[in-house]
Amino acid sequence: MSHTEPEEAWLPTTEQILMASERAILAALDTNLLLAVRTLRAEHPAALGQPPSDEPSPPHLAIAESILILAASLRELIASYRAVTGRLIRDD
Repeated sequence: MSHTEPEEAWLPTTEQILMASERAILAALDTNLLLAVRTLRAEHPAALGQPPSDEPSPPHLAIAESILILAASLRELIASYRAVTGRLIRDD
């Protein structure tokens, strides 16, 4: 897992929300995911993102690592949805 900082959250304009209102809640979700990732990395800076070892991670770190993986995947899906809807309504 990488220590790189996730890209910034995207916030739709009023016009973009009018054209596809679901973008507002998806932007809120994306922002919350970004904050969750930053918070977990701040709380466990030395433990998260280390190369896998032969020893299992403590349960809370294993769950945190899973959250980071799932948050990254979900943020990618949100970005893809935003791109597709932007092309459909020609506003991005």
